[in-house]
Amino acid sequence: MRLLLVFVALLLMLGTGKTPAAELRGQDDPRFRAALELWLADDEETALPELAALAADGNRAAQVLLARIDVTTLIQGPWLVGLPRKERNALLRAPGGLSGRSWMQAAAEDTPLAQLWLVQLTPDATPETALAFAAMGEHRAARLTLWTRRDYHGFAAMADDPNYPPDMRYLIWREWVDDPATRARAEAEIATLHPGDPQLAHFDSRPIDDGAFGDWLAIAPIAAPLRGTCAAACPDAVGSCARAGFALLSSFSGAAVFISGHNGLLGLGPPSETLIAPELWNASPRGRAALLRDPYARSPEVLARVAAEDACFAAAVTEDAARFAK
Repeated sequence: MRLLLVFVALLLMLGTGKTPAAELRGQDDPRFRAALELWLADDEETALPELAALAADGNRAAQVLLARIDVTTLIQGPWLVGLPRKERNALLRAPGGLSGRSWMQAAAEDTPLAQLWLVQLTPDATPETALAFAAMGEHRAARLTLWTRRDYHGFAAMADDPNYPPDMRYLIWREWVDDPATRARAEAEIATLHPGDPQLAHFDSRPIDDGAFGDWLAIAPIAAPLRGTCAAACPDAVGSCARAGFALLSSFSGAAVFISGHNGLLGLGPPSETLIAPELWNASPRGRAALLRDPYARSPEVLARVAAEDACFAAAVTEDAARFAK
């Protein structure tokens, strides 16, 4: 059934030549827009009950957003986390079963994007699923799908697909280098890469110059969530703050920090780019809170490493953690 869902979604894209998820039904409803604005402002207590009411009325945009919040811990704030499980499930899920049903199942009845998300959370997800997400403008979902299938072989076949995420080229290079006929192509692509791009660390553990890495953090699209948070939390030290944010995303130190931190960057961004533009997400309190709530921040070792990069950012992480301890 799940394979059928992703096949139907791909057929819709190929058959129309358009992105079928350019807009979700109910996305322009003034009630939904108002609730979304409140949620982005971190007012869960007002926004989520309104989104739940809209979802119950069949608003597909509200259903998709609630389903994404339900499965994405980092975008759940202290008010939601503090609710008893029964109340939280009733707020985020459709009625049914012992603990409710995902609203994504309801949305998937006629929404290709929802169908893809149902597949993404299963072993049936493939790199082709990622390309389908990217074709719909859901680049974060595409990156995460590829990352969860990083042990798959066959990425090289996608090398020329315009929807393949540029921040995941290292998955292609590792296949090209095994073949003398394509190794030169890998080396040629790598030669054009920004010298601070962490993808270099994925490939043969190549060293990354510290200064070049700082320059990369300042301009790379995938690092925009770090810069957005730092512009609000530490405006006088955005550069060192972004480095601290990268350190927060990494579960390792030393050379491995670039690989682990890059993996963390892949998952940053809005729960759905169809519903929330990345620029809006990066500038919002909810988007900033999602970064600050990274689970590694609870580790004293990681927090110390973060503080060594930027004391202001470390203080912001600590302050955010305190909101959940009340």
